[in-house]
Parts: sequence; C-alpha cells; structure tokens
Amino acid sequence: MDLSLYRAAVGGKVDIILQHRTNLEHQLTPNKNTVLHVAAMFGNTACANEVLRYSPSLSCRVNIQGDTPLHIAARNGCSDIVQALVKCTTRLDKERVGEGKEMLRMLNKENDTPLHEAVRNCRFDVVKLLVKEDPDFSCPVNNAEETPLYLASEKGYDDLVSLILETCTAPAYSGPYGRTALHGAAISNSKGIMASLLGWKPSLVKETDLHGWTPLHFAARFGYASIVSQLLEADKSLGYIADKDDKNTALHIAAGHGHIDVMREFFEHCPDCCEMVNARGRNFLHNAVEHEQKKAVTYILEQCAIAISLTNQKDIDGNTPLHLLVTSDCYAQGLIWHSGADRNAFNKDNLTPMDVIEDSEIYMYYASDMEIQLKRANGMRGWRNVIHKDKEMITSKKKERANRKKTVPYDLRKEADTHLLVAALIATVAFTAGFTIPGGFYGGNDGPNQAGKAILMKEVAFKAFIISDTIALLFSTVAIVIYFVAADYDNRGKLNRFYATAGLLIVLAIGAMMVAFITGVYAVLANSSALAIAACVVGCSAFLIYYAILRTCLSDDHLTA
Repeated sequence: MDLSLYRAAVGGKVDIILQHRTNLEHQLTPNKNTVLHVAAMFGNTACANEVLRYSPSLSCRVNIQGDTPLHIAARNGCSDIVQALVKCTTRLDKERVGEGKEMLRMLNKENDTPLHEAVRNCRFDVVKLLVKEDPDFSCPVNNAEETPLYLASEKGYDDLVSLILETCTAPAYSGPYGRTALHGAAISNSKGIMASLLGWKPSLVKETDLHGWTPLHFAARFGYASIVSQLLEADKSLGYIADKDDKNTALHIAAGHGHIDVMREFFEHCPDCCEMVNARGRNFLHNAVEHEQKKAVTYILEQCAIAISLTNQKDIDGNTPLHLLVTSDCYAQGLIWHSGADRNAFNKDNLTPMDVIEDSEIYMYYASDMEIQLKRANGMRGWRNVIHKDKEMITSKKKERANRKKTVPYDLRKEADTHLLVAALIATVAFTAGFTIPGGFYGGNDGPNQAGKAILMKEVAFKAFIISDTIALLFSTVAIVIYFVAADYDNRGKLNRFYATAGLLIVLAIGAMMVAFITGVYAVLANSSALAIAACVVGCSAFLIYYAILRTCLSDDHLTA
C-alpha cells in the first residue's frame, strides 16, 4: 500500500484519501487489508465514508484472515463505521438484490460472522445495528461451534442476550459439545440470562450436551446454588437426570466437589433424589467420600434424612462409604462414629473396613488414625479370607527364599563395596604413616651410624606406634584380599562368612590405626606431658564411641533376626 495512503487511513486525513480515489481498490497491505480495513481498524469514520463513496465494492473485500471491513469494525466496536457499512449494504440491496444482506452474513476463516465478533467483544451498539438490519438471520455456528447467543450467554452479557432474543426472529442457540445457550448461562452464573432464556424457550432446561449434562449439572459442578435453585424451581425433575458417562446426577456432582449450599437446594426441592445411584452403584455419600470432601460428608450425615441408609448402602463391589473412607485421605470421623454405620460390613471380596485398611499397600496420611478410631468404634477384622491369606503368605515366603538362592543379593554387594573402600583407605593411610614417622629421621650430619634412623626409635610410645601401624596395614590388606576372593562367589552363606571376617578385620584395623595415632602424638609431645596426656585422653574416647556404635548395631541385628 502507498505509504501516504496508509498514513492517511491511520491518521484520518481525508484530503490524501481523495487524492488516491481513482486507485483505492488496488492498494493492499501484506495481509491484504484494503484502505477500508485500515480505516476500520483505527476507527476513522470520515475516511471510511469517503472510501465507500468512491469504492463501495471494498465493503465486501476480505483480507488474509477472511475478515471484511465489517468484521473489523464490529470487533473494535466502531459503531459509526458499522452504520456506514450497513447503509452501503442497503444501497447495494436496492441496486443488486440480496448482495447487501450477503455482506452482513459473510464468514471469515474462523466461520465468524460480524455478529460473532461484536458479541464476543461485547459491542452492544454494534450488535443492535446488526440484528436490527438482519433479524431473520439465525447465524450459524463458527469453527468453535459457537453461536452469538451462546457466546453472549457463556460470557454473561445479559443485555446482549435480551437484545438478541427480543430482535431476532429465530436465533440459533447451540454451543460446543452439544451445549445450549442455557448451559452457557449456567456456566457464567447469570440468573438474568437464565430467566430470559427460560422465558423464551422453557424446553432448554432439559436439553443435554454430548456427555449428558444438563445446565443443572454445570451449576452443581461450579457450586452456583442460586442457579441450582432457579433451575429446580423451573423443573424439579432435573434432579433425577443422570449423565451418559457415569450416570451421575447433579447431586452426585455437587457432593463430589463439596458444594454444601448446592446440596441444601436438592434436599429442599427434591429430597428423594438422594436415593439415586450412579453406574457404579454409588450414592452421593460415596461420591463425597471418594473425592475426599470431608465437610460434605459431615454435612450429609448431619442433614440428610436418609443418612443411615446411605452409610450402609453398597456399590457394585459391595463397598459401603466406610470401605472407601479407609482407602482415602478423607479423615471424616463422623462417618466412623455414625450411629447407623455398620463398621463390620463385608464387601464382595469378603473384607471389612478394618481388613481393607490393614491390608492396603497404598500410603495414606491418616491411615493409622483411622485404624485407631475404627478399633475404638468396635470395627474388627473379618478373617473370612484367613485360609487364603495364610496360603498366600507361605507361597510368598517360598518365592522369596527361592529368589535368594538364585540371585546374588544386590544389597550385600553394595555393602561390600563400601567396606572395600574403607579397607583401601586404611591401608593407604597406614602405609603412608610407616614412611612419614613422627619425629623424623637423622640426617647425614648426625654421624655415619645414625643416618636414616628414626630419631624417636628408642621411645616406648614410638615402638607402640610402629607395631599398631603395621597391624592396621596387615588387617586392612587381608580384608582387601578377602573381598577380591569373595567376588567369585554367588552363594549367600559363603558371602556372609567372607564379609563378616573382612568386616571384623576392618574394625580391628580402624582400632589399630587409632592406637597408632595416639602413640605417635604422645611420642612427639613427650616433652609436654600435660598436652600429650590430654591428646591421648581425647583419642581414647574414640574407643568408647566405637563400642557404643557396634553394640547398637549388633543389638538391632539381633532384634531383626
């Protein structure tokens, strides 16, 4: 598009538009927007009027998204430009019958009409102009399966819904997934729209979507108690309609999401719907427990007239709500202690709630607390399956023993790897200490017979250092050899003996290394007796710690065995 023309359309400079009036139809942006599209984008009514005056055919031109100038003006709420375009359509209708109406009904690539765009963006004045000009157009669904009436309902635009219902002769009202505008009103929690739609078409109240959900199901799902009341007052039979997938009623949905105010409306308008069960044979108390809605469970037990019946009702697997409770994190003590609850009821697997909670392998935060409460409330194990369980236990133990014989114990090997590393470290330290002895060596200046000898060689503490260091090196290297030999064995018994021997040698090597450290320090600090004794006392305390640790480990092994 010519730069000056584009700037004129953006800035509303009519004089420049007039200078290009002879070639307006050939001027396009990269997205194939005409000068009329650009004027509509920026709301320049004067420019739009001049363009329509000299090139009225541009009113029907589409850009790369399939939008006409009317789509853009409707989207942006430019009512003056929309009015100018509508006048142009009227003129076209007189000149070429039907062409004007066709422009009002044109679809873009999303299959949106200008009315879709105006409603989606809540442009009341534009919607008013469009429906007044073409009231007989029912308006098809777009790619998202939305009609303008559904859009207005779902978004909660009360004024737009009323305007469409009052002006259009037969507006389409469908939405995505087979929903109606009344579903949209329930989703938007709009009592005004709900009343308008029910007054216009009362039969909408029972229409279901692809999943079998009525508007009541949606109101119950989102906890809109006032909408639930409004719908039940219109037709209380809604409370008995189950969906297609799970056969859940709206009451099941409300209980599953813990909406107490909604349940109260059902108790008031249709209390007998509390008896209904879903495809799994579960009542709404089952649902509340299954979805861990503790407050809802408590409310049902306190306020529902048939609470006693609900607490003992079994689903298709024979589970009462209490069976479900003990496998969830819904710690509702009221159900455990409810006067009408059978705490020892059996399901189809012949399990009581106590059996279920004690046999469950699933982690539950409140499991121990619920088990305690059940026992206090006289809940007991059923033991109907005791013979079968005993056989299972024996079979399990046999399999475990067989697996032990067939495979090398992985945990034992990992433990050995750790011990081998410790043994290697001790050997390294002991070997190094043997050549970096405390006190040092005589040099060449100390006489030919003294060179290379240890300075503290005659000290008793030094002699003890050498002996203990040698013992540490010996035991640790022997332990390393044992681990190398054990690597070729798979027999658990032999491995245990090898590792026990090596482990003992490592413990002794650690003790010898500690003695070497204490005696070495004492030999070096002999001239400072107080400091030497203090270092020895601190070092010797390590043996008390070793003893305590070993005693604890041995006692734990004894208890485990």
